[in-house]
Amino acid sequence: MRPIEQVCQRIRWDDRFDPARFTLGVRQRDDRIKRVPLETFTAAGDVPWHRVRQVEADGQVVWDRESGTDLLDTTTAGRRRRPRGLPAPFFTPSTPHAWHPDRGWRPAEAEPALPAGELKVVTWNTLWDRYDADRIHTARRRPLLLAELEAADADLIALQEVEPALVKLLLNQDWVRGQYTLGADPFGREIDGHGLLLLSRLPVLEAGRHALGPHKAVTAITVPTAAGPLTVAAVHLSSDHSADGPARRTAELAELAQGFAAVDGELLVLGDFNDSGREPCTALGLRDAWTEQYGPEDRTPTFDPAANPLAAVGSLTGRAGRLDRILLRPGRARTATAHLLGDRPDPTGLHPSDHYGLAAVVGLTDTPGVEALDAPPTVRTAVAWLPPAELLPAVQELRARSDPQYDRWPPHVNLLFGFVAEHHFDRALPLLAEAAAGTAPFTTTLSGVHTFTHRLTATLWLDPAVGAAAPWAALRHALARRFPRSTTHGEGYHPHLTLGLAHELHDTADAEAALGTSTATVGELVVLSRRGDGPMLPRATVALGTGGIRELPEPAAPVLRAEPPVDIGELTDRIAAALPGETHLVGSRRMGCQLPGADLDLVAVLPGAVQPALLEGKLAEALPEARNIREVHGARVPGLRLDVAGLAVDLVLAPAEDSALAYSAVTDADAVLAAVGPRHAAFAALTRRVKSWASARGLVSAPFGQLPSLAWTVLAARTVTGTGTEDPAELFHHFTETWAAHDWRRPVTLHGGPTTPQPDPVTVLTPTAPVRSCTTQVGPGTRDLLTEELYRAWELGPDHPELLAPPPLHRRHAAWLLLTPAPDRLGPTRGRLRTLLTALDPLAPTHHAWPHPLPGPTLAIGLGPTPPTPETLAPLLRHTLPDVPTRYVPGGDLGF
Repeated sequence: MRPIEQVCQRIRWDDRFDPARFTLGVRQRDDRIKRVPLETFTAAGDVPWHRVRQVEADGQVVWDRESGTDLLDTTTAGRRRRPRGLPAPFFTPSTPHAWHPDRGWRPAEAEPALPAGELKVVTWNTLWDRYDADRIHTARRRPLLLAELEAADADLIALQEVEPALVKLLLNQDWVRGQYTLGADPFGREIDGHGLLLLSRLPVLEAGRHALGPHKAVTAITVPTAAGPLTVAAVHLSSDHSADGPARRTAELAELAQGFAAVDGELLVLGDFNDSGREPCTALGLRDAWTEQYGPEDRTPTFDPAANPLAAVGSLTGRAGRLDRILLRPGRARTATAHLLGDRPDPTGLHPSDHYGLAAVVGLTDTPGVEALDAPPTVRTAVAWLPPAELLPAVQELRARSDPQYDRWPPHVNLLFGFVAEHHFDRALPLLAEAAAGTAPFTTTLSGVHTFTHRLTATLWLDPAVGAAAPWAALRHALARRFPRSTTHGEGYHPHLTLGLAHELHDTADAEAALGTSTATVGELVVLSRRGDGPMLPRATVALGTGGIRELPEPAAPVLRAEPPVDIGELTDRIAAALPGETHLVGSRRMGCQLPGADLDLVAVLPGAVQPALLEGKLAEALPEARNIREVHGARVPGLRLDVAGLAVDLVLAPAEDSALAYSAVTDADAVLAAVGPRHAAFAALTRRVKSWASARGLVSAPFGQLPSLAWTVLAARTVTGTGTEDPAELFHHFTETWAAHDWRRPVTLHGGPTTPQPDPVTVLTPTAPVRSCTTQVGPGTRDLLTEELYRAWELGPDHPELLAPPPLHRRHAAWLLLTPAPDRLGPTRGRLRTLLTALDPLAPTHHAWPHPLPGPTLAIGLGPTPPTPETLAPLLRHTLPDVPTRYVPGGDLGF
């Protein structure tokens, strides 16, 4: 019986299984078995794996922990069925045809064949002679075209502007009859109607077509490959010869995007798009094979009136462009090679067509066991080798004089730049480790200074690969296989250590003399990132030979505030004397568990109507040293805030006849003190430790959707009363262990006991009347974050040096929403955050409002790994915070 981890990995990565048809039976904390779809299950440590009791497929148990059942290899349950292929109603079925030696061209049946992992594909606009027939030499061109197609030896051919005469020629070619299936009936009206024809050397599982307009369509087939079914579509979009051609193309692309969205699996789209810009890729969400091979700056045309007289005949502008494309769906498909066909004329100067053909070799599988991360690159990240410290003085001396990037980069040799964004690092680091583990550390020689020449300048660089080019190339190749979109195409990879700009011809000789020759061991890779306007900094290292990952800690959290030089008792008495009624000390200072510099929280129970403006004047008169006395707007209960010698004072103003809610802050604190009784010292020490940790990790602040201070205090008091130890470290360990495993559906009370599950994600009840939840602002995403952080603290232990490190916010959030209220509107904005955060829950389930304002002041809300777009957020912000300036920034653009 295989372990559950192995079973799940097998189901997920073995193409014979359909993960969507598997369900896990997971034991809950109350011993119920909950059925969880395999595709949504995420393991976090050993405990979740242990809770998986069984695996079902199509209603049949295929693995069971209790009985030892393991039927994965013998059952047909969960096996993939034939894919949907070309779904209706977008595609209308076509009839593929193949040559039969006895019966001629007949409807084809898909014959078994060895699935291909690499395909040669060709697309070519063949130039029909409906226009300018007397100028385009069709009879002479056709043999050239057929010869080029035969020589291409392609697995898939997509032709446009196909006429009956060309179809007849193709049908009579021995190489077509012996190898290819046509994607449509060659004797019907379909091909003549839109001029599109697909030929496949692979078995055709299904064929279909969809009309885009008069004489415009998409024709498609599905073929088997080693990566599963591949849908191949051929298109020919409207040209500028048509009235309003650009608008027609935009509409055609939109229609294609809608149809392709329903197509499962790998997708290959070939044809003449009559557009040399980015719109086809952008509209369809596909990758350009030519661009992947040669880079976005390459402008090689497939339609060139200056070089091809046939193109000049039909051109309206005389401009060259790459109108023909081979487009790939993001996924396994990779471009191995790409080149033109028919770009050289015959001895008489004739080309096969006005367009050049486009050919590519597309890989659909990688080496077994190699997983790739298909994430876009960013110039804010890199994977590099950093030379050892003993080599730096001479290098840095040169860089300080001539490298404009001296303060922004450490000395480095890039292997991948740009790399994936930081929010992909959790997925990227294991792949880096896999590549590094397969490359042994090697010794390299740094010697020889060279230049890269630009138009106006030249860059000096030190060669780090003297005598060791092969290990660099092998390491780069291993990385490129796993991060294909982070590979610079075109000029190849040249390891180099940039020294700066060359200003004179003798700079090279001077630099070479200063540096000499040195050797170093390339033993680890360094993953770097740049945040905001900051420099590139190391975030993790990966060891060659072992793949060991060492994550570098985030910069240290800010030092906790110091206790201001204020006599709290005296200040409280002076405030009480200035106000009518009774003034009470509340919060952490009443319970004696405050952190240094904690706010002074007071509740004033006042006779008659509350008049904040009048009381503000009384306080100003009684406390001349007080600064910034202001009314709190947006709170449920009126209040004032002021600052005295660096101490923030929060004063709640409650009328005596309606003071129960405000006064409960007094009774809640007293109830906590009574509960911990003689163990107050242990309680105070634990609470301070818990709040320090929670503050550093961004988990304390009710306005920001987190647990309030009272909730953390109740959890700490429950921990102290539930264990007999006085040791602070043991108490903290018990705290994290207890609450990490807690079922948050069950309300937490000060004294414990049975409770009824509640619908809110987290419920911590206040100790005294009016009893209510103080955590209604906590959403599902915050509950999950709370559990994750508690588990992390439990695993690290109470004395781990990284316990109080800031959280990896750039790993968690791909974008941020920044609120920048005026300084005098910061308080009211905080008070209205809850409405915004509640509205964000369905759009960004893992959002995190960072409770520590940034300079500005700026309030930052992380939007998770898959953030909503600015356009999606705009109406929500207009409704919730219409008067607050906001800004949407990608994760790396935020510098904290």
